[in-house]
Amino acid sequence: MFLRHHSFKLLGTAALMLAVGTGFAAAQTRSIGIDASDLDLASNAGRAVLEQRVNHAVDNICGSPHARSTWEQVNYATCSKAARADVRSKVDAMVAAAENARKMAGTRATTPSM
Repeated sequence: MFLRHHSFKLLGTAALMLAVGTGFAAAQTRSIGIDASDLDLASNAGRAVLEQRVNHAVDNICGSPHARSTWEQVNYATCSKAARADVRSKVDAMVAAAENARKMAGTRATTPSM
């Protein structure tokens, strides 16, 4: 399975790119952008919506998690595991940046001005 990592800006547009190689004979790579610019990733609700978007993107790339044949089930499991591993560090970095930005904003708001 071939994974391609894409860079993204944490402070500019909050978007992820999920890319996973599919198929054995033809080494195709499919990718889907996941927009998070409208979410407050410092909140539980924002993180939950992002996880839903990641799940939806994984299903779009890897196929149905409810496959009927054993081969399809194994293929989905392998693809899904690789896709989630590919995007996990990006999601964690975006959440950390959002939480840090919230903390910094709170610090600035409580600092007395002269």
